[in-house]
Amino acid sequence: MANLILNRRQVLSGAAGFATLGFAAGRGALATAMVKITAAEAVETMYYLPLYVAKAKGFFEQEGLDVTIYNAQQRTIALRAVIAKDAFSYNGDPAEPALAQQKGENVKNIGVLVNRAAQVVLGKPGISKDAKTWVGHTIIVPRPPHTAVSLIQMTLIDAGYEKGDADGMVWKPKGGKADDAVRLIPVIAGSELSALMAGQADLALTNEPGTSNGVAAGMEIIVSFAEQFGPFFFTSFAVLGETIEKQPDQVQAFANAITKAMVYGHKNPEGAAEVAVARYADSDPKIMKAAAERIIAQGAYPENLVVSRASYDNNFTRLLTATGHPAAGYPFDKLMDLSFAEKAAKAIKPGDVG
Repeated sequence: MANLILNRRQVLSGAAGFATLGFAAGRGALATAMVKITAAEAVETMYYLPLYVAKAKGFFEQEGLDVTIYNAQQRTIALRAVIAKDAFSYNGDPAEPALAQQKGENVKNIGVLVNRAAQVVLGKPGISKDAKTWVGHTIIVPRPPHTAVSLIQMTLIDAGYEKGDADGMVWKPKGGKADDAVRLIPVIAGSELSALMAGQADLALTNEPGTSNGVAAGMEIIVSFAEQFGPFFFTSFAVLGETIEKQPDQVQAFANAITKAMVYGHKNPEGAAEVAVARYADSDPKIMKAAAERIIAQGAYPENLVVSRASYDNNFTRLLTATGHPAAGYPFDKLMDLSFAEKAAKAIKPGDVG
């Protein structure tokens, strides 16, 4: 993997936490002040490509930010780092900040990072794409509550299954036997493909590049949630309300850099794909390039940070309500602050980005 993927100990022992000043050499004898910040990601996935493009193509530096990407490996740890002021920004499940608000934390989503339901259901060859036929199967999922878990639950509900336990990890066909139940097996996010390949289940929810690596290893895409659900507020960027109040210039700079990366990816998808290939250097470059270009083409890679009400409602109103998620129906205006995203979208155009 590329550098600057830090663990929690490295972040907490370093100086790249909330926001500190450093200096980078500018043109001539002058030096330009750089603000050092940490971006805490829930997992590392190619669907977070705009973040990696902003880093690799120098868009953060253009905005005066020296950004370290901290891979928390869990959404709860990533957001906890922000709440503890060990990190400046969070990117992960947009429902996580809503859950934090319910506990009294002042945290706001400031934009979208993934605008499609990113996961697919990956499985062994020969498994039907019709969920009605999945009786008796097991499915690897990330630990709930998680939007990805809600997506597979919704798929099962639409196929006529009903909840067989209080936690929503067992789903039985209506009127069916216990042996017919579909069982969801939770694992740490990011380890789903490994669990599937190890034979721990018949199906798994996977992200890129895991999906492409799984297909290359002989697995098949059974269901694509991006195709099934359309525009969908799947992953957010979030910061503390205190950060918005006390460091608005840094929040705007962060939004500007990410917006530049989004504009760049749609203007130059091959250039964005090259960032993915370099980041996942241990994987087949042809597979990684195709995966990155597919993410952009399917609309998961947003054109800007602005979250539409339709995309928000597709998650919080439709999906989370149907599956009984604790953040179901959470008010848009309470959870979202799109002022920085809207300003960046208005100011940054394709002609402004190389």
